[in-house]
Amino acid sequence: MKKVNPFKPFSPVPTAMFAGRINEIDEFEKGLHQTKNGNPVHFLITGERGIGKSSLMALYGHLATGSIVSPDYDKFSFATINVTISEKTNLITFIKMIERGISRSLSGTESVRGFMKDTWEFVQRIRVMDSGIEKKDQTEDPDLVIDDFSYSLAQTVSRISNPVTGESPKDGIVFFIDEGDNACDDLQLGYFLKIVTEKLQRSGCNSVMFIVAGLPVVVDKLLESHESSIRVFTRQKIRVLNPDDRHFVIDKAIEEGNKTNADKTTITIDAKSHISTLSDGYPHFIQQFGYSSFDHNSDGEITEDDVLEGAFKTGGAIDSIGSRYYESQYREQIKSDEYREVLCIMAGNMNSWIKKSEIRKTFSGNDQTLSDALKALTTRNIILKNQSKLGEYRLQQRGFVLWIKLFGERKK
Repeated sequence: MKKVNPFKPFSPVPTAMFAGRINEIDEFEKGLHQTKNGNPVHFLITGERGIGKSSLMALYGHLATGSIVSPDYDKFSFATINVTISEKTNLITFIKMIERGISRSLSGTESVRGFMKDTWEFVQRIRVMDSGIEKKDQTEDPDLVIDDFSYSLAQTVSRISNPVTGESPKDGIVFFIDEGDNACDDLQLGYFLKIVTEKLQRSGCNSVMFIVAGLPVVVDKLLESHESSIRVFTRQKIRVLNPDDRHFVIDKAIEEGNKTNADKTTITIDAKSHISTLSDGYPHFIQQFGYSSFDHNSDGEITEDDVLEGAFKTGGAIDSIGSRYYESQYREQIKSDEYREVLCIMAGNMNSWIKKSEIRKTFSGNDQTLSDALKALTTRNIILKNQSKLGEYRLQQRGFVLWIKLFGERKK
């Protein structure tokens, strides 16, 4: 019988396999406790692709609703609303998504449904601003829309915190806003959050928490929208897992698999070390290398050879990671073959720092093209610029290097 693969590379890491992030979790629990008691704390979670932001937010959601109980605090009971931003999400669409999320989460009784309909009726009359549609008709002023939103949200929090007979009270509402780096100018995300938090505070509504997650560029997006918006947040910069935590994730997956599968699986120390090294400590990459190793294995013991063959073959771990994380950066975001050439040259140095002068030695274009390429690749967050040494750059992850070397020249 074919075994069920216990590794989960295509979704947030299951809570049972979660490892590390102790300081971040402790900080979040303190924030929940403060928010529950009228002193709201908001979080900005930043990190690279595959670092585990979505998995961390999923864990935070379980803590906020009380489905996972903190050992240090009483059980929390927040309503949680999840919103994912796309590049097309403007202010009105964003507010409509939030309103729908609140309605789905809270409209459990007829009395609540009636309250929601009356309190959020303004959502039904607002038009999509800056859409180019029906410009001759009057559109709502953004500040008026935000004012209506803040009032409706404050009323909703008051209603669920002081419910009618038979309803369980909530501690407040926690908003999880994912992929904030996609925020477009029409969304005005930083401005929206700054103004809403201030209006809620002035109205005496102090049990709402906003959590925004995204790539590091989300910081620039917020600042461009409102220069003071960053001050609203407690910043959590998510970093790679240390080797012990990487091994814990692997062992936990094997353990979970052995609960399901009749034929048990083991894994050697060398195999775990290779998964740890190849993943660079990115949780989703650990899951993918583990998945491919498990899938390649045929004798019940995952060895170093299983890891390497599962990683480097066509359709293996590196190929799969590249399809999800690197293909777009390498092909769609880069229209110039000369820019791709720069990436290939840099890949020859793995993901170590390399000087511009070293790249120039083998680059086929002129100096101006090289300068333009390095600037464009840095701006698009495809490569990193050394902030402490002038003229040094590197690729962000070892996985990107390996994918370029193995599959970068493969036809699209």
